[in-house]
Amino acid sequence: MNNLYTKIDLSELLSVSIGTIDNQMKGGSLPYVKFGKSVRFREEDVDDFVRKSYPKKYLSKKLQDVNVEGFQSII
Repeated sequence: MNNLYTKIDLSELLSVSIGTIDNQMKGGSLPYVKFGKSVRFREEDVDDFVRKSYPKKYLSKKLQDVNVEGFQSII
């Protein structure tokens, strides 16, 4: 099952402002899904966005999920 994030969830997860998220959406670098007036972000799209735009945050997230032996497979 795919997780969906709201703008608030995403801003807390990435430690960025909602304005930054709006700018990334407007620029087309952050894919989103609209349900009426609501906006949601798929987990896969968020992972791809973070990997491309915030490589240090992506790497630190993966390091928290994987033990040290798995470090080489991330890079």
